[in-house]
Amino acid sequence: MQNHELFTKLDEILNYISVEIGERLTGSENNKKVEAYVENYFKNQGYDVKLQQFDCLNFKIVDAKLTFKDETIPVKPSYYTTGCSVSGEYVKIETVEELKSSDLTDKIAVLHGDLTKEQIMPKSFPFYNPEKHQEIVQILEEKNPAAIVTIVEKDGSIFEDGDFAIPSVYVSKNEGEVLLKNNGEIKLVINAAKEDSHGANVIARLNPKKRRKLVVTAHMDTKTGTPGALDNATGIAILLLLSHLIKPEDIDFCLELLLLNGEDYYSIPGQLAYMETYLQKPEDILLAINCDGVGLKKSSTAVFLTECDSATEDLLNPIILNSTGMDFIAPWFQGDHMLFALKHIPTVAFTSSGIFQILDTIIHTEKDTVNLVDDEKIIRVVRVIEEIIKVFKK
Repeated sequence: MQNHELFTKLDEILNYISVEIGERLTGSENNKKVEAYVENYFKNQGYDVKLQQFDCLNFKIVDAKLTFKDETIPVKPSYYTTGCSVSGEYVKIETVEELKSSDLTDKIAVLHGDLTKEQIMPKSFPFYNPEKHQEIVQILEEKNPAAIVTIVEKDGSIFEDGDFAIPSVYVSKNEGEVLLKNNGEIKLVINAAKEDSHGANVIARLNPKKRRKLVVTAHMDTKTGTPGALDNATGIAILLLLSHLIKPEDIDFCLELLLLNGEDYYSIPGQLAYMETYLQKPEDILLAINCDGVGLKKSSTAVFLTECDSATEDLLNPIILNSTGMDFIAPWFQGDHMLFALKHIPTVAFTSSGIFQILDTIIHTEKDTVNLVDDEKIIRVVRVIEEIIKVFKK
């Protein structure tokens, strides 16, 4: 297939996923639309397709309103929060020690300072959960305030946990300053709900009867409120375009194009389902390639290899270095490539070098739109992965 055809298909894919569908939280109707779209796309290219379903929750967050002395302070609902309508005295808490000594019965906890410097990891997140985070959650659950207001330096939710039942919102430091300078009662209303749902990983295979396989993966879900162009419509597009380029006779192994569902969900249910079912024999996986955040304009494509022996590195390095605008960088540990790396499977990860500078301001926000995407960079990555697949021997 010629590059001009790939560009046309790329624009169609990005427009449908990030513009027409947009936000696609795991378990939501939009998420299911993407599942159906990619399933049919792979089938039309002759791939054997399996949907690996799992249970999850569909969270519907509408808005939140905080009132103090008849003035409204702009707040945002925490991701996955429960709804509420509460009022009462608020207690300002800056440290764990203050939290331990506070009486929060029928009160609203206003957390700031040391307690809101970083996101508190979800209780059920399996890979990273510091003891300090566990302690904060445990104390809050024991003291059970009516609600929680977190005052944040950056525009981001401190609590992102569907298993944490205390309603919560976040507010910027500038807007929350009035609460820190005063005392009294506040009223907090959060319009949110959750319902039982399900999601699915979409697993497309070429030569499905071959035991050993090469896996190319990307995630297809988003955070709340973002069209998720770079995170990760571009990754989805790379896998769909690859399905046009690799034929059974090109390879002597199984090629698995894996769209995982749940990378941006608090308990990564799709990733865990895949690990439990398909990573029990890691020796069967020749190589794993992850695509997440690829294609940022005015940014080189960033690549790193891990768990690769010298022969694999000797094979991959020239292919990557011969492509324009690709740079090797130090490993990063946020992403689905870690599912494979932790099993000591040879792994390659593709992203954009500038992605790390915009994580707090663009990615996971309404600003992550297709106008940030450089189509040429996407096609280069597609061609590099195509070459890797076709030269790789089991």
